[in-house]
Amino acid sequence: MEKSFNRSIRIGQELQKKISVIIQYSMQDPRIKKMITVSEVKISKDLSYAQVFVSFLENLNQRNVDKILIVLNNASSYIRKLLCKKMRLRIIPNIIFYYDDSFLKGNHISMILNKLSKKNENTLFYE
Repeated sequence: MEKSFNRSIRIGQELQKKISVIIQYSMQDPRIKKMITVSEVKISKDLSYAQVFVSFLENLNQRNVDKILIVLNNASSYIRKLLCKKMRLRIIPNIIFYYDDSFLKGNHISMILNKLSKKNENTLFYE
């Protein structure tokens, strides 16, 4: 019988918390002035790689997003070193950062649905 809450999910959640704290407080890179949110961490089965999905509170163009991702990926060894000090794991996974635009897509869909519902309310009054 498979566990419903396996180890890789728990480690992913803990990594998400620790990485977000490291990015907010320990990284002193002046190129990262934006508020960065770690939205999800996916870990491989052998715990050797972690895909870290980040999003930004501001709406950025693709060029700025790419620059920040390059900075984060270049700093991944530093972040990994800090994780070694904060977590008691035998293997700290290699970290790869990706941009998560699901919040922007969800916001866009929500705005479209709001416009449609307002149009439907207006048409109900005129029928």
